[in-house]
Amino acid sequence: MTDKEFKKLRRADLIEILYEYQKREKAMQEEIAALRAELESRDLKLKDAGSIAEAVVKLNALFETAQKTADDYVEQVKRVSCEAIREAARKEAAEIVRRAKEQAEALKKEAAPETPDAPAEAKESSK
Repeated sequence: MTDKEFKKLRRADLIEILYEYQKREKAMQEEIAALRAELESRDLKLKDAGSIAEAVVKLNALFETAQKTADDYVEQVKRVSCEAIREAARKEAAEIVRRAKEQAEALKKEAAPETPDAPAEAKESSK
């Protein structure tokens, strides 16, 4: 409306126009408040998303450390197991060699030709 049109309006019409503008202003103020609340909520969600991303990065680092620790443990167990197996094999091999030597000595004694004194001693010991 132009200024001339406003001047021609009655007082009641002007009050009604003012009342409508006040209602519109109040509605717009409420909408602004709602939009600000929504914006703050989105900002909070973005902050939370940043926090979640940071937490994921920290968890990944934690899992990597845990995996490395587990790998180191498995490697150590394998190493200890291998050493124990080697030691057991060494002992078993030494025992086999010892028994083989004893058997060889026994076979040598059985296969050794009797000396001339041996039969006489055998006869004396049998008496």
